[in-house]
Amino acid sequence: MHKFARKASLAALAAARQGKYDEISKILFENFRELNVENIRKYALKIGLDMQKFGKDFSDPSLNKIIEQDISLGNQLKVRGVPTLFVNGRSVKKRSLSNLSQMVEQELKK
Repeated sequence: MHKFARKASLAALAAARQGKYDEISKILFENFRELNVENIRKYALKIGLDMQKFGKDFSDPSLNKIIEQDISLGNQLKVRGVPTLFVNGRSVKKRSLSNLSQMVEQELKK
């Protein structure tokens, strides 16, 4: 897990409360090598977030709870990284278009 993955997740969830999840997620992924709390705040300001609300939401314990639930679910499903693909509950091991199509076709026949 990236050193600032949890902080980035908190930022994304806080930004979502202002309707800017996609915007901040894009910046966070583009700049994952430079993630730190100062830069996360800079990115939030850059996309036009209300910084007072962002700061309050960023510190909201309920967002940490959401992240903990996501981590727990990921562990249960044996997710080792993102993106992870599933077809009807089965993990996609070979992520080629032909393999994915074949898995979907198999499930549709059931």
